[in-house]
Amino acid sequence: MILSEMLWTAWASLRANKLRTFLTMLGILIGVGSIIAIIAIGQGGQAAILSTLESSRAQRTIQILPTELVAPGLPQPGQVLDISSSDLQLARQFSGVASVDYTLFGQAYTSAGTKTVNASIQAGPSYLDEIGHFVVIQGRMFTNADVIAHRKVVLLSQPLEAKLFGNLNPIGKTIQIQGQPLQVIGVTASTQLNLLQGVFGSDYLYMPATTCLDIFPYWNITEMDVEVQSGADKAALAKRLVLALNIHAHNSNAFEDSSRFLLGIEKTVGTVTSILTLVIGAVAGIALIVGGVGVMNIMLVSVTERTQEIGIRMSLGATRRAILLQFLTESVFITALGGVLGVMLGAAAAFAIHAFTPLPAVISWWAVLGSFLFSALIGVLCGIYPANKAARLNPIEALRYE
Repeated sequence: MILSEMLWTAWASLRANKLRTFLTMLGILIGVGSIIAIIAIGQGGQAAILSTLESSRAQRTIQILPTELVAPGLPQPGQVLDISSSDLQLARQFSGVASVDYTLFGQAYTSAGTKTVNASIQAGPSYLDEIGHFVVIQGRMFTNADVIAHRKVVLLSQPLEAKLFGNLNPIGKTIQIQGQPLQVIGVTASTQLNLLQGVFGSDYLYMPATTCLDIFPYWNITEMDVEVQSGADKAALAKRLVLALNIHAHNSNAFEDSSRFLLGIEKTVGTVTSILTLVIGAVAGIALIVGGVGVMNIMLVSVTERTQEIGIRMSLGATRRAILLQFLTESVFITALGGVLGVMLGAAAAFAIHAFTPLPAVISWWAVLGSFLFSALIGVLCGIYPANKAARLNPIEALRYE
């Protein structure tokens, strides 16, 4: 029996029992669909987290921090805990440097009218929204002119704006920090998976770094933001800057480029998401195995129901090998079709989750191919016993079976 004939016979046999065939492949369909969706969301989540760490601005900005802040521990003698104005001036002298700015972090009570909230403050350059991973959804971002002029302007995160102003439009209104009036010029929303907002809460306030130092002159500068000129080697420049700053501080371990810290986060994120995807995917794989058991059970029932048919085929010259391949083809047909439908279901589920959440859906070809081949393998493994049982039937006894 040629392959096309076996496939056609298998298709005709399965069509004769449409509902039973569908229910049989349902376990395979759900198992494959779950695996595809889980891997897609897992890889999408990993990509989303890593994209927040490497925005377009971050790719051309070197962020230098005191080593004590990157790898905290027991303070060593002479350990540097902040960045000085002389450190900033030293960095500005390097070739390949477009600009040198700084970022400050802290907390302070913020009030508007009778309402007071303890807010997290992040102050920095005019591109703070890009390296801080937030977007302005109302009003405007402060400009470089605002930073140079020390203008008392702020942006509020949505939760903070709601607590201070309720349903009122905050743009143009004034808030108080340390007795200083500041004008609200914008409202922000966190971009997907902002790492800071979640660890430190959601009540955030953003302002120019110069304004922040005017209000809090005792705050330490804890991050140097060095923008790299187009065409300059960012990695080489970062090494030269760190070396010069450490020599300037008389401490070989005073400062560090944040790339090592980010690389550690990337590795951790990759490991955690891979483990979670593997564990949850294994659970979904159990559904695939259970579906395979269902296929074996139905194929055994099919062999019993078609005993006379098998006897007639054998009496007309069908070999045991042809009978075995016929039932094995039907088993693989069920699981392969279930695998195809499962891939489609999993992809649809992943894109549906993406439509309602910030998580992107990443459909990997290896996940699709692997799931399909695994489902086909399940069909082979679970179809061998029923097919072998059919092939070993005695033709005489099969013809007399009722």
